[in-house]
Amino acid sequence: MPDRAQFLADIQNQNADVRFAAWRAAGDQEADVIAELGKLIAGPSPGISKAANEALTTLVHSVGKDPASPKRPQIVKELLDLANSAGPLAARIHAFRLLSLAAGEDSVPAIAKSIQQAEVQEEVVFCLERIPGNASIKALLAAYPNAAAGFKPRILAALGHRRAAEGLPMVLSAMRSSDKEIAMAATKAFGRIGRKPAQPPQFPPTAGLTGWQKIDFMDSRLRYADAQVAAGNHAEAMKVYKEALDRPEEHWQCAAIIGIARMGTPEAATAIFPKLKSADSKVRITAQNAWKSMAGA
Repeated sequence: MPDRAQFLADIQNQNADVRFAAWRAAGDQEADVIAELGKLIAGPSPGISKAANEALTTLVHSVGKDPASPKRPQIVKELLDLANSAGPLAARIHAFRLLSLAAGEDSVPAIAKSIQQAEVQEEVVFCLERIPGNASIKALLAAYPNAAAGFKPRILAALGHRRAAEGLPMVLSAMRSSDKEIAMAATKAFGRIGRKPAQPPQFPPTAGLTGWQKIDFMDSRLRYADAQVAAGNHAEAMKVYKEALDRPEEHWQCAAIIGIARMGTPEAATAIFPKLKSADSKVRITAQNAWKSMAGA
C-alpha cells in the first residue's frame, strides 16, 4: 500500500494508468486524505479531478460495506468538514452525496445546517432523505418554514419519499397553498405517505394545472387509495377508485380495476362487473383478468 504522500502523488500523475491504479486502491488510505482530495476535485486538470473524485468515492465505499468499520467515523467527520467548508463547490457537493451513503443520525445536525444555502441545498436534502431514523425527518420539517418558495417542493418530495407520517400535518397545509407547485408537491407527498388524515384533505383545484400536473394529481390519489387497501381501509379506497372508474382515460380505469381487485370483496366485484363489457378493449381485458384473479383467490 502506498503511503499518503505517494498516493496523492499518484492521483496527480500525468499518466492516466497510474491515476487509475491509485483511485482503485484508495480504500486502503486513511481519512486524512479527504481534504486533499477535495482540493484536487476542483483543480484545472480534468484527469486529476476525475481521479480525485473517484478516489474519494472508493474510500467511502470501502467503509460503506461494513457499518462497524473503525475508519467509518473519521471518514464521516472528514466528509462533514469538507461539505461544510468554504472549499470548492464541486467538492462540497460530492461530499454531501457521499455522506448520504455513510452518515448516521448523529451527523444530521451538521448536515442540516447547510440546508438554506442555495448552492448545496439540493444535495443536503438528498442526503437527509437517505439517512434512516427520525432525526433526518425532523430536520426536513424544521427547514421547511424558512425555505424559499421555490425549494419547498423539494422538501415536500423528500418527506413523500420517506413516507414520513410525521410530516402529514405540514403536507396537508401545503396542499392548500395558492402556489400550484407547492400544492402539487404536497399532493404527491400525501399520496406517498398514504395515511388517512383525521379530516378530509383539501386537494388543489385542477383548473389551471398543466397536463403533467393533472397526471400527477390522479396518480397521487390512486397511490393513496392503494395505501388504504393495504391498511384494510377499503371504504376510503373505494371512494377514489370509483372516481377513477368514471374517468374517460383507459389507464385510470385500469389502475382502479387493479386496485379494487386487491380487496377481493363482494363490493369490489360489484364495482368491476360493469367493466367486463367495456367498449374499450384494454379496460375490458383488465377487468376480465381482475375478475379471474378474484375468483381464483
